[in-house]
Amino acid sequence: MSADIAWLLTRNTASYLVKRKGNQEVQFSRDRGNLLNKNSFKYSSVNPKAVYIAPVATGVTITTKRGSAAKQATQTKTVAHGGRRIVSASIKKIVKGYRPDLLKAALARGSRLLDVQDDKKKRFPKIIRKKNVKA
Repeated sequence: MSADIAWLLTRNTASYLVKRKGNQEVQFSRDRGNLLNKNSFKYSSVNPKAVYIAPVATGVTITTKRGSAAKQATQTKTVAHGGRRIVSASIKKIVKGYRPDLLKAALARGSRLLDVQDDKKKRFPKIIRKKNVKA
């Protein structure tokens, strides 16, 4: 089945679709391959060239989908959390050559995942210093 037909069948009735009563214009998706959680063919995992970015303990995993069938090969690369620049450069290198239209969304997803993984900065206790008072 082609990706276009699969999208036409599942775009309004998928189990990962999120609809709200007051807002009929915007629909969101909980699909794991959806970079922006927006219900559209461009970001959906139904697309034959989908990009998945998922968190792991030491960084992020970038998976690219090859073809529309689930049994077809996927390419996975785990980027260790050596720093925000290293992870961003790896995401940019992989996604730019694969799907350049998803580059901005992929960098945003990777940045959000790194923000969640980062420990909060250690704050030192505030030291109150008194003026030398002569008695």
